[in-house]
Amino acid sequence: MDQFYQELRKIQKKERNNGTLARVEETFYNQLQEYIKELKEQAINDPFSNAHSILKQAQIVSTEICQRREKKITEAAVVNIHRSFHLFTGKPEFDLVDTTPLNLTPEEEKFYYSLIDTLKNHRINISLEKLSEDEETIKQIIKPKETQTNTLTSEPEKPPVKIEKPVEVKPQPVKPKQNTDIEINPNVTEEFYDLESKKIAKETELVTMLVFEDIGAIMGVDEKVYGPFRPQDIVTLPSVNAKIFFKNRKGRLVKI
Repeated sequence: MDQFYQELRKIQKKERNNGTLARVEETFYNQLQEYIKELKEQAINDPFSNAHSILKQAQIVSTEICQRREKKITEAAVVNIHRSFHLFTGKPEFDLVDTTPLNLTPEEEKFYYSLIDTLKNHRINISLEKLSEDEETIKQIIKPKETQTNTLTSEPEKPPVKIEKPVEVKPQPVKPKQNTDIEINPNVTEEFYDLESKKIAKETELVTMLVFEDIGAIMGVDEKVYGPFRPQDIVTLPSVNAKIFFKNRKGRLVKI
């Protein structure tokens, strides 16, 4: 046991002084577990021995060795993925540079390649190619079925107006104009048109828009706050306010 402890101290010193991994046996971690296990059993069976003190020191030294080796392996994986995966220089390519750290145990080799896979997947998700695919997907989602005209200057599509079938009215003889109440034909349904209300309704009609730039919050004609807006946001706001975006080329109409 004392001999193995001295070996641990040598490995600890090498890990502290060198930037590369110290050379260890392939069964190093198995040996370390067995050593700690034996010290624990000895400390339990003989409370008056120095096994408890050695166990405490061995745990501290072993922990430092493992942490330093993990850090070196992690840094090597990051450096190698930086050399092997091109992010924003055209189409990303992955060609793993063969610079696997030396003196890896089987457990550490598995750990190293798991880091490589994780970093590779992360870079794929943030690469230009991936972002371009996501942008194309968004365009397909918001693209209307019918061919659009220039929506930056075109009027928003109005809802279809339901045309009621007119009521057939029989001609009535013309009566002389008198200062009496107007005679109402019971066969004709009259409607009252409030022009001011129709104007307000048209101005506050909500439309859907795709935003092009960063724009702060605005007050709509319906006295509601809209925004702030970010590029690629799809928002709904009154048509009058939306026309201002269209006119200044800061958004475009989206038909849903």
